[in-house]
Amino acid sequence: MFGRRNRGDDGEGRDRLKERMRRDIARAGDGSPAGERGSRAQTSVVGGTDPDAHYEAAQHIEAPVNEFMARLLAQELPILDSTSRSIVNHALRVHKEEGRPQITCVAELPEEIREIMNL
Repeated sequence: MFGRRNRGDDGEGRDRLKERMRRDIARAGDGSPAGERGSRAQTSVVGGTDPDAHYEAAQHIEAPVNEFMARLLAQELPILDSTSRSIVNHALRVHKEEGRPQITCVAELPEEIREIMNL
């Protein structure tokens, strides 16, 4: 009953829509068939840990870390309990308020953050 409107009993209308969607995606993907670009992507890029990759959300944070460190922290923070996350946020806030330089690697993180994250 549902979804059978505007197509024949053999599913011909749905197949036409699928083929049209594949063509639209291929056109948007510089001629690559749907799914092909994703399967060739490097794992480090898909995981968000490539230091040279750029992500819009990581560029708009207020923490005193570069884009790469923002992505690394964003991957680890959800794993921590709320108390640990509060300590990390406080340490980053103090780092920024004291006018210290931007954190660009794990070694530059405040000691308490490295201890909490076992780094």
